[in-house]
Amino acid sequence: MINGIATRWLGPYWLTRLIYFAGAAVVLAISAESGYVLATGGSKLLLVIPISVVVGLAMVAIGLVNFQLFVYIVIAVRSSLDIARPDLGNNGAAGIGTAGASGLDPAGALAVVFMLASLFWFMSRRMGKATSPPPSAHRIALFTFAVTGYLSVIASARPFVSLLEAVRVSAVAVMLAVLEIMLKDRAAIKKLLIAIYVSGLLPVGLTLFYIVLHKPQFSSGGFGRYEGTFSQPNPFAIYLTMLIVMGVALLPHLKPRIRVLMVVFVVASVVCLYHTYTRSAWVAAVIGVVAVAVIGRRKVLGAVLFASLVVGLLAVPTISQRFADLASVAGGSTVNANGNTSNSLEWRFSYWATVLPLADKNPITGIGLKMSSFETDQAKEPHNDFLRAYVETGIVGTLAYLALLLSMMIVARQGLRHSGPGFDRSVAVGFAGCVIAFVLISVVSNVITEVIVLWYYVAFAAAAYAVTRFPASEREPEPLPKAKSLPAARPAAAPSQA
Repeated sequence: MINGIATRWLGPYWLTRLIYFAGAAVVLAISAESGYVLATGGSKLLLVIPISVVVGLAMVAIGLVNFQLFVYIVIAVRSSLDIARPDLGNNGAAGIGTAGASGLDPAGALAVVFMLASLFWFMSRRMGKATSPPPSAHRIALFTFAVTGYLSVIASARPFVSLLEAVRVSAVAVMLAVLEIMLKDRAAIKKLLIAIYVSGLLPVGLTLFYIVLHKPQFSSGGFGRYEGTFSQPNPFAIYLTMLIVMGVALLPHLKPRIRVLMVVFVVASVVCLYHTYTRSAWVAAVIGVVAVAVIGRRKVLGAVLFASLVVGLLAVPTISQRFADLASVAGGSTVNANGNTSNSLEWRFSYWATVLPLADKNPITGIGLKMSSFETDQAKEPHNDFLRAYVETGIVGTLAYLALLLSMMIVARQGLRHSGPGFDRSVAVGFAGCVIAFVLISVVSNVITEVIVLWYYVAFAAAAYAVTRFPASEREPEPLPKAKSLPAARPAAAPSQA
């Protein structure tokens, strides 16, 4: 009604013009303010907060008008938001400033906006009596684990920090619920996959740019490492691992032009993964691709992978150098300038022995999410999701975490058994490889609370669950084998005349 009345008085395109002028004015104002901050060396908050407010309001408007588009945009931009964190740091320390400012970062604001928009979406569906598919075992287990995060706040020394972490995990669970309902057909799955791989353009592109300039973003163990738009190399490496494994699985069932683009992206991602120097992600990526080759019965892929490993070990000496310190576990270790062992595996064993007794304070519900970093002198995360679940969420959270791992395997198995041939099968195979990589990295790294990684993992999980729900009539037909050409028939001999 308002639009109709205004159209009579102001013309048919008044609203569009008003939006354009308002947007242009806001962009100019932010540009001027950003230039001033950069020129005077002002606080990063003065640059981040105005942009976050404007982008947040725009996202709210999109979420109210077109919720599906809003979800795809959230997935496409989430991987690049950590670069704008005011407290961005690479030391992994749990300082008060980091914890206190973590709620001001754009990623946290996006999580809140997403949850609010999702709440309105669920309410509108309920009022419209829209039908929804039954929740997967994965969704139930993830929501259960999120609840244990809230229970851990009871004994937390810093309740706000633990509560904020629980909210972040809840946002991931809400994303999984939204996607399981939203992915009704194959077109929606393909749009989701496009959004996921679009999310990798900026992190991968920025990393390649720094690699060409020989400007490492992070230094550890004598290696110059790269982290893209992420806060550290490790989560960036895990993110790349997921995209590489799924990308390799999708390759045979993509259109020729899209296949070329995917090959280029996967190769670029492998280059970036190598330069993160994250050994656990290297191993997980290789095993994940091997799983894709075995489960998908792709002999050519297996042969190419084997040849690449041999060439890599022989032609790239830094790969063997990165694993060299692991050989010193039995023969003693050296101590670096920070007083820690230079052998990261031995450091993990030592640090796990330090973190484990923290659970004695509250073995039932744990000491609180993210509190391991605050309760130890080294101020580091446990680098083991099983140990972290026990220490920070107690016995209750550990059981929920084990149930979550089991639910991953159940969804992967259902995808492999009940998905149709072709594209659907490739999604299921790719997710199975991602699950294997996820579990392997969880043993020696922090995955379950790397929320930025979980956003994309649950997106792949929702896609794998969706392909199992297509009825037989909607599945892609399996390509028929090529018929063997038969030899041409010989012409019959003319009858002889007597």
